[in-house]
Amino acid sequence: MRSKEGWKLFLDLCLETKKCSRLEELLSLFLTIEEKEHLSSRMQIIKALLKKKGSQREISDKMKVSISQITRGSNALKIISDDLLEFLESYVQKYEL
Repeated sequence: MRSKEGWKLFLDLCLETKKCSRLEELLSLFLTIEEKEHLSSRMQIIKALLKKKGSQREISDKMKVSISQITRGSNALKIISDDLLEFLESYVQKYEL
């Protein structure tokens, strides 16, 4: 139970930051460089999958990551709510990261 409470507390803390610079500083406190790199890579994978430009193998080759990382991202997208999927698609389209 503590884990869920801690996670909710962390999410609430992130929402309270209100500014990107504060959030970045906060996340630097909690995440290692490797963890931030992993999140960055996962964001790029999700973006590529949402844009539907190329097969998973092509995305893997282009991004120079394992096919299993692409597959995990693809599987994660299959289990999220339609609302979140729509939000992510809109975000990727809007900001063309």
